[in-house]
Amino acid sequence: MGIKDQLQAIQTAHGASKEGLKQGAKVLAEAIAARLHVKPDEVAIMVLNTSGQTLLFVWPPPLFESGAAFPATHKTAMASTVLASLKGKVDNKMSESKHLKFYELVKGLETSKLPIQKMVALPLYLGDKKLGVVEVSRKGMTPEEAGPNFTPEDAQALVALCKDAAPVLDQLLPDVLL
Repeated sequence: MGIKDQLQAIQTAHGASKEGLKQGAKVLAEAIAARLHVKPDEVAIMVLNTSGQTLLFVWPPPLFESGAAFPATHKTAMASTVLASLKGKVDNKMSESKHLKFYELVKGLETSKLPIQKMVALPLYLGDKKLGVVEVSRKGMTPEEAGPNFTPEDAQALVALCKDAAPVLDQLLPDVLL
């Protein structure tokens, strides 16, 4: 069963609900992790609130459960840049770039306390509607320890997954969370 079918089954079972969003984010994060050869907790999925002012984490689970969020226009967040431009971005020298660091400090993840060395990020959108951002990182104490650089092929694979997931993800977003 493909990602779109899995998400549609979740949408049918749970509709627009916190549980549906939680399960949908897990399915999407695991598909991304498998395709890009990263750990599931190296995937971050954020959605815009209804005002379009705030990005809310829906994956990884500790950030979703705690209600972690940040302004959609944050000056140093890669997610904000990607969302504003609606263009993906690859940064294989992330540890040298100015960026939000709180994701690196989240407790309870396999990669907790490891710095982000490399990242690829893509906007999630449906037509003209901005939904959020997906970020995939490689964490490690050094760039070499984190793994290979992200490639244009990695970005294209992420585009395909996000394009398949966006319509159903939109249907899973409960108004109460936004």
